[in-house]
Amino acid sequence: MKIRVIYLASGNSRRFGANKLLYSLKGRPMYRYLLERLRKLCREHKDWELVVVTQYSEIMETLQEEGINVHFCKESVHGISWSIKAGMEGIKEEEACVFFVADQPFLREETVGNFLETMEQKQAELGGVICQGETGNPVWFGRKYFEELRSLGGDQGGKKVLNRHRKEACFYSVKEARELKDVDILEDMPGMVANREEKK
Repeated sequence: MKIRVIYLASGNSRRFGANKLLYSLKGRPMYRYLLERLRKLCREHKDWELVVVTQYSEIMETLQEEGINVHFCKESVHGISWSIKAGMEGIKEEEACVFFVADQPFLREETVGNFLETMEQKQAELGGVICQGETGNPVWFGRKYFEELRSLGGDQGGKKVLNRHRKEACFYSVKEARELKDVDILEDMPGMVANREEKK
């Protein structure tokens, strides 16, 4: 099954106070963690194509030097819908596209691989992950929903489409809520709360 794996490294980090994607987590920029897992999995599956979307020239230049397919989208500043459309640019034969976000550094390779393989085996038209009743990223879309994704505007994301057709979706259960956690504020980073308490 031909799949486009779209990695959104293009958020504005408004609540974080700095570009969280470049924030050092144990010596590496946060965006690198899930990216490396996706890169490895896509190398192991010839029909899985990895595309990165970013509005940051530093990320674009670094990844282009590594031979990664990067779609630069300066319009991402206006909302995630622009990043979604950029990630889907040039889609032709792909039967599905799946969106991952770069602020989930705790999402394990095993979870990612099992999710993608489950959706592929079921030939799902719509799918996502769920933990303790809460849905999160990544989200999977078959060709049936491509035009609906392209019609999104502003800061509307793929979850709007997923929620609209939730009864048709196939969900993959994740046991640990931490894996699906988005890093939105500095206190979400490991050790930050403890470090701030020590400074008081």
